[in-house]
Amino acid sequence: MNHLISAAEMRLCEERNFAAGTADALELMHIAGCSCADQLLKFMKSQPQCRRIVIFSGHGNNGGDGIVMASQLVKMQDLPVILVLAKPPETLSPGSSYYFKQLPGQVNVQSPLAVKLNRSDLIVDALLGTGCQAPMREPYRQLIELINQSHAAVLAVDIPSGLGSDLCVKANMTVTIGYFKDILFSDAGIQNCGRLRRVTLPLPLTAEIPENAPLVTDSKWLVKNSVKLPNDIHKYQRGKVLILGGSQKYVQAPFLSGRAALRNGAGLVELGVPFAASPGCGTLSLIVTQLPETDGFLNKNALETIAQNWQKTAVIAAGPGLGRTPDTVEFIRLLLQSQKPLVLDADALFCASQMPELLAQRSYTTILTPHRGEAAVLAAAFDLTLSGNDLQDARQLAKCCKAVVLLKGPRTVIADPDGNAFINSSGTPALATAGSGDVLTGMIAAELLRYPPLTAAARGAFLHGAAGEIAEQTWGTCGVIADDLPEFSARARQQILL
Repeated sequence: MNHLISAAEMRLCEERNFAAGTADALELMHIAGCSCADQLLKFMKSQPQCRRIVIFSGHGNNGGDGIVMASQLVKMQDLPVILVLAKPPETLSPGSSYYFKQLPGQVNVQSPLAVKLNRSDLIVDALLGTGCQAPMREPYRQLIELINQSHAAVLAVDIPSGLGSDLCVKANMTVTIGYFKDILFSDAGIQNCGRLRRVTLPLPLTAEIPENAPLVTDSKWLVKNSVKLPNDIHKYQRGKVLILGGSQKYVQAPFLSGRAALRNGAGLVELGVPFAASPGCGTLSLIVTQLPETDGFLNKNALETIAQNWQKTAVIAAGPGLGRTPDTVEFIRLLLQSQKPLVLDADALFCASQMPELLAQRSYTTILTPHRGEAAVLAAAFDLTLSGNDLQDARQLAKCCKAVVLLKGPRTVIADPDGNAFINSSGTPALATAGSGDVLTGMIAAELLRYPPLTAAARGAFLHGAAGEIAEQTWGTCGVIADDLPEFSARARQQILL
């Protein structure tokens, strides 16, 4: 269920299962509500100020999920649970009505006119789900405005109510049900969904997947696509990463990458840096090698020097702090001709764009990690015009560059030359900080030691986003710095894979 589909395709999938007798509507509502309640309890750990839970339920099946949540939550924790019905109980759908009649007495049912919200509330939006595209009507407009003006934390069930309309709930987290829906990854979805989580449903007849539909990475995907290290492994079997970069202007960047590679599974990490960058070492387990330079920037002799002793190097990452001089362009020219898997980031992307033919002719694995500005430079080198659609642009660049392209953004897209693609579901604005991309480079390089290129890049992106989410809980959105991320990426991996 990791493919990206539309809300309409999700409804068709459920209807097919109901018609074939392979799923029961009441059972699915119960599973969805219970699973969303579990996600809410996890979300509550980041909301220590929470004093009560207020669930807004509509009259359709999305509201039924909220009603099931109310029943479960009063059994699972001690906080008061208030259920606010948008419309009178007699208007509820059959499934919603069934579970409403079974509500425990501890659930406090209130009318929309009676409820008063506080900043210490944790709000559940189960008003409309996937069913609204037209301009918002009452009573939902008033309720959505009430939720948005409360300044309380909000968890949306399936899709924030009103997404796609002229007014929608602004959620801190959205728990989507079954499949990821494409509207969650639209511009409005990115602005209003907050963190994304997915809960599964037992639907034996799966959705009809559109051609070229991308996969979406989440924790379930990561667990499914993980390998365990054997007990008798040694450091060279875990793999050696060589990171090339640094300059007199950007001293610390390669050290961030190196620390991230170590925290994410590399057995050894060597940094090849100019003398001007060598004072940046702060991680004793990093091997730092000073290479030939010109005025504080690596030159072509640097690669010849390091290449004499890289037999045991499995993956090379280049670019963090490298600089953009004629010497670094020549350095990257030689690197592109090497017979090693490469991860290219930052200034290495600029240098590679000066020689697109060499980039496209490489027969060894290449992963490129541009943000949108760097992607535009690469596109210009291949006479491409970017469309502004991240999925389309990543696929175009991957095809032209003959490389896996990780296009950074609020929902990072990863594509290979054959058109296979992932969209990343993790992340937070806390990651928009200097050095964050350098950490991602090291993480991807470490993942490439054990996984195919597309999977390695997708895993690195997901764990990087998860690290930011965990770091945000400690330092807040504005307090996270790149130095935090290598350790939090290891914690994210531990929490997900345990």
